[in-house]
Amino acid sequence: MLTSSLMTESSVVPALIALICAAAYGVLLAVLLRSTAVQREVGVWLLAATAISLLSVLPRALLSATDLPVRALGVYLLAAAMLGFSRLSMRFLRYRIHWALTMLGAVWFVAAIASGLGAEALKLGTPGWELAALQSADLPALLVMGGWIGLLVFHLVLTVQAYRRAHLPELSNRTLFWGIVVLLFFISVALGASGSQPWSAIGWVLQVVTMLSAAYGITHRIYDIQRSVRQAVRFWMVSLVIAIALLGLLLIITLRPWEPSFVGLLMIALVAAVIAAPLFQLTDWLVERALERRMDPAQVLRRYSQEIVGQIDLDRLATRLVEMLTTILKVRRSTLILARAHEDGTLSLNPLHPELSKVTGVLNPESPIYHTLCNQQRVLLQYDLEYERAFASSSPDEHAFFEGLQMNAYAPVIVGNELIGILACGSKIGDAPFYPQELELLATIANQTGIALRNARLVADLRKRETEMMALNENLNSANAQLAKLDSVKSDFITIASHELRTPLAQIRGYTDIVETFNDQGMLEEHIVKDMTAKLRKATARLEVLISDMLDVSQLDVDAMDLRFVETRPVSIIRMAIDPLTDAIKERSLTLAARGLSDLPPIKADLERLVQAFRNIIINAIKYTPDSGSIEIRGRVSSEDADGNPVEVEIAVADAGVGIAPEHQELIFEKFFRGIDPSLHSTGTTKFMGAGPGLGLTIARGVIEGHGGRIYCESPGFDMENFPGSTFYVILPVVPPEDASRVLPFETTGAATPSPVS
Repeated sequence: MLTSSLMTESSVVPALIALICAAAYGVLLAVLLRSTAVQREVGVWLLAATAISLLSVLPRALLSATDLPVRALGVYLLAAAMLGFSRLSMRFLRYRIHWALTMLGAVWFVAAIASGLGAEALKLGTPGWELAALQSADLPALLVMGGWIGLLVFHLVLTVQAYRRAHLPELSNRTLFWGIVVLLFFISVALGASGSQPWSAIGWVLQVVTMLSAAYGITHRIYDIQRSVRQAVRFWMVSLVIAIALLGLLLIITLRPWEPSFVGLLMIALVAAVIAAPLFQLTDWLVERALERRMDPAQVLRRYSQEIVGQIDLDRLATRLVEMLTTILKVRRSTLILARAHEDGTLSLNPLHPELSKVTGVLNPESPIYHTLCNQQRVLLQYDLEYERAFASSSPDEHAFFEGLQMNAYAPVIVGNELIGILACGSKIGDAPFYPQELELLATIANQTGIALRNARLVADLRKRETEMMALNENLNSANAQLAKLDSVKSDFITIASHELRTPLAQIRGYTDIVETFNDQGMLEEHIVKDMTAKLRKATARLEVLISDMLDVSQLDVDAMDLRFVETRPVSIIRMAIDPLTDAIKERSLTLAARGLSDLPPIKADLERLVQAFRNIIINAIKYTPDSGSIEIRGRVSSEDADGNPVEVEIAVADAGVGIAPEHQELIFEKFFRGIDPSLHSTGTTKFMGAGPGLGLTIARGVIEGHGGRIYCESPGFDMENFPGSTFYVILPVVPPEDASRVLPFETTGAATPSPVS
C-alpha cells in the first residue's frame, strides 16, 4: 500500500528539476575548477560542498523517485553536503578546523547511517517523515534531524562571533552576507529532504541558488548589504510619502461636491504635479540626509588645497592631513606614512603618528602591494590585502605591517612616478565601508598632497642636515680642543720627561766625577764610597722606575702584557702596595686608614700587576694630598649573583687633596696627561704636587681593565685652598672573564662610566 501510494506521487517534473539542478552544479564545478580567484583553502571545501550537493540531487534525477532507498540515500547525501558546507563555512569565516570537530561530524554521520541499516531507514525522505520520527522516536531520523539542528545553531553562533570580531566594515558585510547564505542553505536542505514533491523541488532550486551565492561570496567582492537596506528604506519612505499625497488627492476628487469638467480635472492634475515634484525632492533630501551624508567633492578639494598649500613643516603637514581626512571622510583615525627609497629598490615605511611610531615596514618592489600602490597608483583596501588572492604572495612582514596599522584604506602619494608617501585612513565613524566615490576622492587628495609632502620632506631633510652640521661642528670644536690639550700634554711630557731623566742622570754623572776626582787625589775613604754608592743607587733606581713605566705603557699599546692569574686576597694586594710607601707617608705626616678589606673574598688576579696598579693609585693620592692630610682605602662587595655569591669587589682610594677638575676626570688616565700646570712640577716621587711623566694612572687602568675590571674617579673639582679631594673607584671581578689573559690595547679600551658624584 505504501509503495502504491508513493507511485502516485511520481512525476516527471521533479525529475526534470533535479536534472536541471544537477546540470547547474556541473557548470559551477567546471567554472570553479578553472577559476583563479578562489583561494586554495576555501576553494577545496567549496568544490567538495558543490560535488556532494550534486551527488545528493542525482538520485532524484536519474533513479526512480518512488524508491524508498533512493529517498533515504538522498537524505544521507544531503547530510554529507551539510558537513561539507560546514567546513566551507568555517574556512570562509577564517576559523581553524579543529580535528575534534571533524571527528565529531564523522561520528554523527556514521552513526546516522549505521542506525538506519534496518527497515526503519526506509522512512527517511518519505512525506512527513520528520513528524513521524518525532512521534515514533525513530532513531535514524532523530539522529539526522538532531545533527542538522546542531550544525545550524553551531554555525549561526560562529557567524555572530565573526560579525562581532570583524575589524573592517567590508568584513562585517561579508559576514552578514554569509550568515544569510548559511540560513538559506539549511532551509534548502530541510526542504529538499522533506519528501513532498513541490517542497523538495523548491529546496533543490534554493540549494543551487545558495551554492551559487556562496561561490559569488568567495570569488567576488560582496555588495554592500547595509547600503542596499538603506536605499530600500529610502525608496519605500519616499514612495510612502508620495502615496499619501496621491491618496489625499484621490479623496479630494472622490468627495468633490461638484462635477468637474475636463479642464477642471486638468487643473487639479497640474496643481498635484506642482505640489508632488517639490514634495518628492524634499522627502528624498530629508531621507538622504538622515541615512547617507554626501559631500561636494569640488568644495572638499578646494578646502583641502587651501589648508595644505604652503605647509613646509613635515609634522605640521601630517597633523593638518589627519585633521582634514577626519573631517572630510568622517574616519576615526588616519595618518601619513613616509616612504623612503633605498639603493636596493625597497621602500621603508614610517607612519607619522605618535601611536604608530614603533610600527615600521619595508616594501619590496616585487610585491603585489608595491605594484598596486606605485605602478597602478590606485587605492588599496585592507580588505583586499586579507582576502584577495592577488596579494597572497606578499611577504608575511608586509602583511604584518599593514595589519599593525589597523587602517582600512591606503592611497599612494606619487610625485614623478615615485612613491613618497601613503595616506592611510581607518574605519569610518558609522562603520560603513568606503564607497567608490570616496575612494576616488581619497586618491585625488593623495595626488594633491604630493607636492606639499615633497616640499616638506625637502625642508625636513635640510633642517636635519643643518642639525647634523651643527653637531659635527661641535664635535670638531671638541676634537680640536682635545687635540690642543693632547698637544699641550706632549709638550708637557717633553718638559717633565727631560727633567725626570736629567735629574738622575745628572746625579749619576756628578757622583761619578766626584768619585773619580777623589780617587785621583787618593782621598777615597770607606764612608765616602758608601755614601756615594747609596746616592748612585737611588738615582739609578729612579731612572729604572721611569724606564720600566715607559716599557709597561709600550706593552699596553701593542697588547703584549701577559697576566697570570692566581687566587689572592685583596687585603694582601693593598698591603704589598703600601709597604714601600710607609716612609714617605711618615715623612709627609699623612694619615692612611683602611677598612673593609679583610672582609673581601679571594679573587683571581695577577698579584704583581695589581700591586703595581694600586701602588700607582696610592702614590697619586700621596702626591696631591697636602702634608698632614688623610687617605682612606675602603673595600666592599659591589655585586652578587642570584645565590648570594660575590661577583665583583670594589676598592676605593679617597684622599683629601687638591681634587680633579670635572673635564679632566677622564683625561688623567691618558698617557702623559697632568691635571695641573707643569710649571708647578717638583722633584720627588711622593712630594706634594710632585709629578712624574704621567704614566702611573695609565698603567693602572690598563692592568685593571686587563682583569675585566674598570676604574673611574669622582671629585667635586680642583681647589688648591679648600682641598675637596678625589676618590678612585676600582671594580674587579672575583673571577676574570675568559678573554682576560692579556690586557687590551690602551687606545681601544673604553672609558669606564663614572657613577654620579655624591
